[in-house]
Amino acid sequence: MTDRPSTGRGGGTRAGVARAYLTLTAGGAHTGAAELGTLKLLLRGDVVPRTVSNFTTLLGRPSPRGYRGCPFHRLIEGFMIQGGDFTEGDGTGGASIYGKTFEDENFALGHDSRGTLSMANSGPNTNGSQFFVNFRATPHLDGRHVVFGTVDMGDKESAGVLEKLEAMRVDGDDRPLVEVRISDCGVVEEEKAGGGGETTAASDAGPVEAGGDDDEIDLDDDDDDDDGDGDGPKKDG
Repeated sequence: MTDRPSTGRGGGTRAGVARAYLTLTAGGAHTGAAELGTLKLLLRGDVVPRTVSNFTTLLGRPSPRGYRGCPFHRLIEGFMIQGGDFTEGDGTGGASIYGKTFEDENFALGHDSRGTLSMANSGPNTNGSQFFVNFRATPHLDGRHVVFGTVDMGDKESAGVLEKLEAMRVDGDDRPLVEVRISDCGVVEEEKAGGGGETTAASDAGPVEAGGDDDEIDLDDDDDDDDGDGDGPKKDG
């Protein structure tokens, strides 16, 4: 598996660092969906504003136009969990707010810790909507995937949700046996970020072009790289 998902630590709430959240459920139509909890995120708009704008805009849209209702289609223990394919749900779809793909903004942030948020791709300058959350540091992915934030690992609930996710069983294609979806998501209002933690959905602005077979944003099985040889998570295609 490609070992490329990771993000730099955001630190405190400095200027340009946005707070966001992903509330996750596990289960399907037959078993019923149970809430796993909420991942609190720190997004580095001070370093990669274009990438963060893409992510926060998609937070405010329901599937098949954004992240709300979108599944996490791939999970590898000790590596990462990947989602963001809101058109196909299997790693072959998705799209950015700028069109099918957009360029790598920069590689200023590193894949240096558990909880890093980074963009999946199918090569240079092919970012779409798919992203991943690291379960460990993967520094060999630096310069290949754009890191845009981190899970707030100082938040007990967020750290616990990551543990639950990593412990989930998967099939032979690394797909969780129990369906994991984003049931709610949004950006924390800046004026309330330091207080009660009230949240609001991100603005629903900007065009989205649905992805096809030529716009796949998932981690390719052939790119799995837990041995650290330099490859990382890629979109199919």
